[in-house]
Amino acid sequence: MVSLGFKSSDGGVARKAFPHMREVALVVGAYFAYMFTRKLIFTDVSVAFDNAERVVALEKNLGLFWEPVWQEWAMNTAGGLVLFFNWLYIFTFFPIVATTAIILYVVDRGRYRYFRNVVLISFVVALIIFMLFPLAPPRMLPGINDTIEMFGPAFYASRELAAYYNAFAAMPSLHFAWTLIFGFMFMQFRWIPLKILGLLYPTVTLFAITITGNHYFLDAVAGGVVMVSSLTLMFLIQRQYRRYRRRRDQPQVGAA
Repeated sequence: MVSLGFKSSDGGVARKAFPHMREVALVVGAYFAYMFTRKLIFTDVSVAFDNAERVVALEKNLGLFWEPVWQEWAMNTAGGLVLFFNWLYIFTFFPIVATTAIILYVVDRGRYRYFRNVVLISFVVALIIFMLFPLAPPRMLPGINDTIEMFGPAFYASRELAAYYNAFAAMPSLHFAWTLIFGFMFMQFRWIPLKILGLLYPTVTLFAITITGNHYFLDAVAGGVVMVSSLTLMFLIQRQYRRYRRRRDQPQVGAA
């Protein structure tokens, strides 16, 4: 019999590798779910632009239509700040999320599982909204520029990369929601630099997603609501689970 290098005995390679493989499968499965639901309900592009008009009208009524003003200021006044936000939009999201997740997985598995579940809950909620409320981002509307397409990096603005994400999944902004989740997590550490990062990370992300024309301000608000809801739901689930374990482990009256 040909051995595949996995032992079935206690402490074998297969048993040790299974938890790690499961985490990788969760990430890969989540991505494929995202790609599958991308066009599960949404088929008409005009719907996304109709929704964009509704969001812009609502922001104007609320006095929150700040995206063009912020972008114009960054492009005409601050010079290289636009390019800074372009790179910030790209490299302070998945790289930080992935790096933090790996570090937590290695050094604090319990905290990793907790925030992994929070992220997964927010992801499921966002997928449902993406399907029911497709939304064209500001950069697709007149008067707002796509700064990444204008100033680079060129690889992120390429059509080839566009095939790997949903361009009409603007609300809620997971970009902002997840930086809020990670910012909340950083604030829980005692190390002062991490606490400062916990404040700065979502703040600069808010400016990055709006100045680059990728999200409306209300997308960030919706992302914040999703984040708070996910943390609250996870807290309630965890509390109910602790209660269940206490009842299960409590000795039964009259038991032999």
